[in-house]
Amino acid sequence: MKKHPTNDDSAAGSLRIFDTHAHLDLPQFDADRTALVRRLETGTFPGGLAPEELNALSIEIAGVLIPGIDAASCRKVCEIAALSSLFHAAVAIHPNHTAEISENDWQTIAGFARQENVVAIGETGLDRYWNDAPIEVQIDMFHRHLELSQETGKPILIHCRDAWDDLLPILQRSGKLNGVIHAFSGHMEQMSACVELGLYISFAGSVTYRNAKFSPLWEAAQKTPLDRLLIETDAPFMTPHPLRGKLPRNEPTLAALTVLRLAELRNVPVQTIADTATQNAFRLLAKYPAPLHNRDYTHPNISDGVQIEEAVPL
Repeated sequence: MKKHPTNDDSAAGSLRIFDTHAHLDLPQFDADRTALVRRLETGTFPGGLAPEELNALSIEIAGVLIPGIDAASCRKVCEIAALSSLFHAAVAIHPNHTAEISENDWQTIAGFARQENVVAIGETGLDRYWNDAPIEVQIDMFHRHLELSQETGKPILIHCRDAWDDLLPILQRSGKLNGVIHAFSGHMEQMSACVELGLYISFAGSVTYRNAKFSPLWEAAQKTPLDRLLIETDAPFMTPHPLRGKLPRNEPTLAALTVLRLAELRNVPVQTIADTATQNAFRLLAKYPAPLHNRDYTHPNISDGVQIEEAVPL
């Protein structure tokens, strides 16, 4: 891999990374979630596959934001967030699940959202790539999530896949927003429009892919204002290059590869990207304290001892 600029003190330094979007509730993590927590707490790459560019740096995971995708997933996310002080919970209905939920499901999620230990509303948004829910249903549910974000004062995590023409007018009518476009996949103009509305732009493993079709994404990554830049994995999906296809899943430590790519694209030290994106993540969530170990995540309408259902993969 190409050598990246480093800060003068990098030999004794660390990359402090906040993964703003990782689906650690999904079944891909069920078999070894405890071991995953240990790896995150020690900054260890899976399989010891850290690239040579990181040899002089240790990785410190500063936090992981875990979004829900349906009612069962949101219950599980809140339980998992209590496993480590690194974990933060977000709740919502993913656009591809909007046709499946009941009004009771929505009330359950809204109840979670109002709890202090849930720090964001997400993952919500619009998706025309898959045909899992009518766009009209997705739009209606997205409006509900926007209102819930405004009501609670908690940032919104927005999914957009092949739906920019639908999404941007909704966002622009909403005025200034507190939130993030997760796994940004657009181009310069779409990035600029979102930044103008006050949103953060989060880059995932796709920005590391070397196929020329990603060049508009590279340009957007080069030009995104540093104070609006976030990093994520979208784990277990979107494993970054060069480990794409070499590991069974993505996980938060691999966000370091996205940091390396952004540093390369912007010709800045890797620590500048890591530190700035981490500071931005804490700023995004600053109004709400990090969930603490063993805090109570019990939904007010759910009795003690409820069994947590398996999350539905995206």
